[in-house]
Amino acid sequence: MFKTLRDAWSIKDIRKKLLYTLFMIIIFRLGCSVVVPFLDTSVVSDWMSQKATNGNFLEYLDILTGGALSQATIIMQLLTYALPPLERLRDEGEEGQKVLNKITAAVALALAVFMSVAYYLTLKNSMNAVKTYDSTAANVFVGIIIVLCFIAGTCIVVWMGNRINDN
Repeated sequence: MFKTLRDAWSIKDIRKKLLYTLFMIIIFRLGCSVVVPFLDTSVVSDWMSQKATNGNFLEYLDILTGGALSQATIIMQLLTYALPPLERLRDEGEEGQKVLNKITAAVALALAVFMSVAYYLTLKNSMNAVKTYDSTAANVFVGIIIVLCFIAGTCIVVWMGNRINDN
């Protein structure tokens, strides 16, 4: 294994790709330390320490994904075989792939919006981890900010994945 890695490292193009991917992983890990505003992180931490043991955390993620995690669902890849217009795009080569990538990005954004709202409601209603204020307008503002932070984080991760694929 080390010999393979050493041989790969000696090729300039592969070394460049490995360093770029490592750089993106470091950026991702740094981004993980950014805390979403208006959340009581101690409540989330306590909940995770109680519920995220013995596989329960994966069950929680499965609930958040509507069962997609346990079904190993990959929506767009399956749809390219099920829907003839997407199948034609897949077979058109580079141009079709570009259109398919745009459709995939739109689906990812739609799922990010749905999952962000679902996660916000879980944090608010089940965990009581969202800070509340006396004003309804302030609470709506807090909800919007939290959901937008989740969506932005998802978009950044998708963008980073696309950059890694491109490079």
